[in-house]
Amino acid sequence: MKIAVYSPNWIGDSVLALPFIKALKARYPNAKVYMFCKDWVSDIYRNHPDIDDIISIQKAQLESFIGTIKCGFRLRGIKLDYFFTLTDSFRSALVLRVSGSSKTIGYKSQMRSFLLTDSRSKSKLTIHRAKKYLALLSEYEKLKIKPYLYISPNEEKWGLQEMKKIGMDEPIGLFPFSVSNNRTMPKSTIIKWIQNSQSDYLVFGSRNDIQKGKSLIDSCHKLSIQSICGKYTLRQSIILISLCKYALAADSGLGHISAALGVPTISFFGIGSPKVTAPVGKKVRIVKHCYPCKKDLCENFNEEVVCLKKISKQDIEHAVKKLTMQ
Repeated sequence: MKIAVYSPNWIGDSVLALPFIKALKARYPNAKVYMFCKDWVSDIYRNHPDIDDIISIQKAQLESFIGTIKCGFRLRGIKLDYFFTLTDSFRSALVLRVSGSSKTIGYKSQMRSFLLTDSRSKSKLTIHRAKKYLALLSEYEKLKIKPYLYISPNEEKWGLQEMKKIGMDEPIGLFPFSVSNNRTMPKSTIIKWIQNSQSDYLVFGSRNDIQKGKSLIDSCHKLSIQSICGKYTLRQSIILISLCKYALAADSGLGHISAALGVPTISFFGIGSPKVTAPVGKKVRIVKHCYPCKKDLCENFNEEVVCLKKISKQDIEHAVKKLTMQ
């Protein structure tokens, strides 16, 4: 049996798709599993024991109708039995239809049901995205399967050597940036939390975050802090994150990665909804804060929502200690 899965397009969502892959292999242990994904998330699936092949495509290949059709036709040679889509896009369903797969499964969305042999209705309840994916395999919906990223011995060896070149040992990972500026953590808040610290700090981010990383470094005085924004591939960043002592993360894909690696992670949510997209892991603390900050006009009395300005360095250290003791 041959099964393909159309991956989500965002890094965080791709991490949340890993429990689905685990459940899929549990249901069909003898099946060959193909991951169909955009090239920028393919590193999430490297070395996963339940994935037999990764079919990575560039964004440009799916931008046009003809390009989408071509991508689907290229899959016909595999002769798929099942093809699941974890995205709600019309384009993904079109790829499934053209692929020639015997059965195509996904949620009803964007008037695409006619392209799927099995079109499911979404839950009307607010559920976590990982559970939404698992619900496509009905009997696995209630299982608590956590995402997990796999690092090979050779990758770990490379990471340790690279950390030595950087000049750090078990640094604290900082992921303050996000694709959305609304989810990026304020620079002043980060500085307040790490000032006068004797620890090493490593700032992670994409090429788009290079200047923001430099600005943060320039604002930190007498601290052991470096920015590697844009310096490494996603896979290399995953390896380096696995070697961090703990991580402070904005609502972003990197927070999902550290959580899936088992790195103690404190993830800060402002505009986002933790009930839907919070990182999942054994050592994760979610902090929901107000956004935007209303400063002196704030009238928030919701105990579940905190003020970033009131979170002290001691609060962070206490939360990390509790996570590491789990």
